[in-house]
Amino acid sequence: MITPGILYITGALLLFLAVHEKIKYVISLLITVGALIITFNLVLGYSVQLEFLHYTLTPFRVDNISKITGLIFTVGGLASVMYCIHVCSISNLRLIFLFIGSALTVVFSGDFFTLYVFWELMTISSAFIIMMASDTTKKIGYYYFLMHVAGSLCLLWGIFLQYSATGTLTLNTIEAGMPFFMIAVGVKLAFMGFHTWLPPAYSKAPFYVSVVLSIFTTKVGVYVMSLLVPGIHWLAYAGLISALFGIVMALRQNQVLKFLSYSIIIQVGFMIIGISIGTEAGISGAIFHVVNHILYKTVLFMAVGVVIYTTGEDTFENLGVMGRKLPVTSIATMVAFLGIAGVPFFNGYVSKTIIKDSLHEPLLTWGFNVMSFGTSLIFLKFIYYAFFKKNQFNVEKKTAISMQFGLGVLTVLMLLVGISPSLLENLATVNLDIKYFDTKHMLSGIYPFLWSILVFIFLKKYLVKNYERILHYDLYRKLATVFVTTGYQLSTYHDGKLNTYLLWATTTLIILLSLLMF
Repeated sequence: MITPGILYITGALLLFLAVHEKIKYVISLLITVGALIITFNLVLGYSVQLEFLHYTLTPFRVDNISKITGLIFTVGGLASVMYCIHVCSISNLRLIFLFIGSALTVVFSGDFFTLYVFWELMTISSAFIIMMASDTTKKIGYYYFLMHVAGSLCLLWGIFLQYSATGTLTLNTIEAGMPFFMIAVGVKLAFMGFHTWLPPAYSKAPFYVSVVLSIFTTKVGVYVMSLLVPGIHWLAYAGLISALFGIVMALRQNQVLKFLSYSIIIQVGFMIIGISIGTEAGISGAIFHVVNHILYKTVLFMAVGVVIYTTGEDTFENLGVMGRKLPVTSIATMVAFLGIAGVPFFNGYVSKTIIKDSLHEPLLTWGFNVMSFGTSLIFLKFIYYAFFKKNQFNVEKKTAISMQFGLGVLTVLMLLVGISPSLLENLATVNLDIKYFDTKHMLSGIYPFLWSILVFIFLKKYLVKNYERILHYDLYRKLATVFVTTGYQLSTYHDGKLNTYLLWATTTLIILLSLLMF
């Protein structure tokens, strides 16, 4: 058996042979379908070990969590590649394959060395996808790269501390270097304060790139978090605060892709709460929410991509083209909306029910309900513009069949999971013994949605308005400006004289000695 990630990386190399459009389609179809079949047939408990530089590495390890995560990644890979293949250049498609392959290899890695190498390869490939899009996205891609490299350096330092404390590179719950691991994971999953790379990258990159990035980047962070730091209680409150921040920011957006980007932060908050519980049910609920989030959020990104492709604009007003002229996209969007809102018999309800059922603190339960209410409320704005606001837009391009295929596959899977929650339990080989469709759970799931409808009706004029002042603050850019300005001012004192340089060297030495003394 081989890790499906290697198959995608091989596909990236094979695409150099794609001198004709038909070859590109054949290679893409074979790789994506092949990776899905391989992942589905992986045997739990299987692992590969090898000796490298006197270290024992486990580059490939299969357990129930990695298998279900790998399955949704390969499903997402198949759907996203088919969605974007019609509009994606061959060079970008190679990078997309490399990015997906790296993410899958991280999921099945069993040691810190393999994790770090392919964690970095994810950063490099995704940054180049953004940078290569246009001149406008070069600076955004560079900023994205710097943020993720900072996270990667923290991950590397954490691995050093972990190895020093344990003497092994085996990928297990960490015992040392927790602050560094937390920063690394926080950057990857766009936790509040580390999220500044996400909205500009996902909104300025081509829509098909946003689709691919939305599937893998933050979800890899959540998966690694579930391995390294499960059961840390205070993280539940951190996840709650981050989600509430995402709700406020999403409500203030006029651009749909930025709106969807901030909503990712909300959904990651649900996953963090599940992981912080630390029980089998809590972690399973978090991973199941990763699965469901990939399904409905990818469909929403795809639907917005179709609107951008057919109208050329990314505004809420342009969503009105859905209900009138894009029937397949409209159906998929409604199913995704009901899923993300946690309505019973739709997929988001399943994972939210598991996480909520695992909570035993009234404050967290209350906060969870507020998160669910906020999620439904902000997406009612999306649905209002898509189906109820009167406007006239012309469809300038016909939606490609491959794009509709990607939407269709994920929509069917959403419906299957919502109707039969046991599918996820069977794939993850867990038995959570939850009666998903009893009166208690169904009322608990539907109440936040019903309250959101009521609030939306009364506050519609505030919720659907176009805000002139968009909330956005980037501390890192401010610090960079201060750093560059200070450096420039200090550089003016370097006049080339020996006495000046000796003064600089002596002052620096005194400062360093003072820091060491304290």
